[in-house]
Amino acid sequence: MIKKTVINMTTEEKFTKRDTEKLRGYFLNLHRDNSLFHNHEKDSKSIYRMPLIQYKVINNQLCVVGLSEASRLIIEEFLKLKTLDINGKEIKIQGAQLQYYEEDMYVDDELHKYKFRSMWLPITQRNFSDYKNGTLDLNVVLRNNILSNFKGFQIQATKKIMVSGEYQEQSIKFKNKKMLGFYGEFISNAVLPELVGIGQRRAIGYGDIRKLA
Repeated sequence: MIKKTVINMTTEEKFTKRDTEKLRGYFLNLHRDNSLFHNHEKDSKSIYRMPLIQYKVINNQLCVVGLSEASRLIIEEFLKLKTLDINGKEIKIQGAQLQYYEEDMYVDDELHKYKFRSMWLPITQRNFSDYKNGTLDLNVVLRNNILSNFKGFQIQATKKIMVSGEYQEQSIKFKNKKMLGFYGEFISNAVLPELVGIGQRRAIGYGDIRKLA
């Protein structure tokens, strides 16, 4: 069972996907002593684990998702906020909608259909040449990404995870570097929670899925 809190903030501003990293940076500075907010040590080294606080932009507004032990933490911390500093500009929070869920995550006997709501980033330095050579199976990469989430939540996959999808390549610039990403739909026997990122850059909103069936 995964605890999940979703806080959708309402402001007069309209935000883009790039603002998720700025939102995360704001809370990094605000909560340097609590690595759950940013997954960094005090010396700025990254902590490689499931990001339990994930920052997103949904319908041009800012959203924060707290998972497991971070689900209550963001209720306590975020609802205190009246303003945010995004890229040097003070943003007034006009309202916040809070939703709390308890969701199962397991490998099912049936298949479920999903769609990427935000770009999935499966290509790394290690598998880039295989992708360019046409030998990389994106279904295998996605299956491994999903399995990584199971491990991140300390949930055992009791059966083999199966994945089959159709993916459309797109490219983005991330910190002045070109990255390949994908949108698309897939079916899997894994029951997966929505608004929980899969793959790289999960903390800033990449790889979000929406369940279709």
